[in-house]
Amino acid sequence: MSETVYQAPTIGPEEYKKYRGRHVALYNGKIVADGSNSVEALERAMKLYPKLKPEQIALFYIQVADVLIL
Repeated sequence: MSETVYQAPTIGPEEYKKYRGRHVALYNGKIVADGSNSVEALERAMKLYPKLKPEQIALFYIQVADVLIL
């Protein structure tokens, strides 16, 4: 049985501020589209890059806050 390992992308501080609270679509480690939900982000990415296949695009949610206060 093979193990799949997912690694969160490295996002710079400027991108973090810009996309905070948004879903982003990444291709080769770069944000190519964003949306209010993952479906919207994927649809925008496919529209901007029609040669890409959905399985080539990674979807992530950029958290609103860096720290969780309990």
